Amino acid sequence: MARFLGLALLLGSVAVTMVTFGPAFMASSSARALATPRLGSTTLRLGSQPVAALAAVSAPTMKASPSFAGVGAAALLIGVALARRRSERTLSTQRRLRLAGKEIPRNKEIAWALMCSVFGIGKTTAFTVTQAVGIDPHTRTGDLSEEEELRLAEELGKYTLENPLRRMYKANCSQLLEIKHRRGIRMQKGLPVRFQRSKTNNRNARKLNPYRL
Repeated sequence: MARFLGLALLLGSVAVTMVTFGPAFMASSSARALATPRLGSTTLRLGSQPVAALAAVSAPTMKASPSFAGVGAAALLIGVALARRRSERTLSTQRRLRLAGKEIPRNKEIAWALMCSVFGIGKTTAFTVTQAVGIDPHTRTGDLSEEEELRLAEELGKYTLENPLRRMYKANCSQLLEIKHRRGIRMQKGLPVRFQRSKTNNRNARKLNPYRL
């Protein structure tokens, strides 16, 4: 994004500069190229007039192309708009929000941000929490006030989330193995525990179940 913004600004400035100063520069360079060369004190002449006079008469008058000017102006306006949008996003993401020990994205809807960031919060829990504290689930996290953030943190404190929840899951699985339950034994062997077929299609169970104990 930053590279595209810089390229758009550069193209716009170059286009505007060429439209503004290009004709005069090219006309002056053509005149200098066709100007009278001097060898010592001798001036080259063509007929009765010096070559410089003929060059001044025959130098073409260059005009700016309207289409080129429009493209340059459009590129400059696009670059300015992108810069403004980026600065607004930067300002809106300066303030941080931490809930349950996790950083909450500021540019997402609050319900979706909770689902993506906090272990133990799914769709149902996210909508239940936001409605319990009187917040629209579709509100952007960056638009929340400090009072709403405090109410949200207080409501999330009633739930078991993140590391305590992980320890609880691990303790439950270890207890199944300790009492020699069928589910615990199959977890230890890396097999599915809910009566799925084990000849094929059990790759996730073989990979995940032994680490749950």
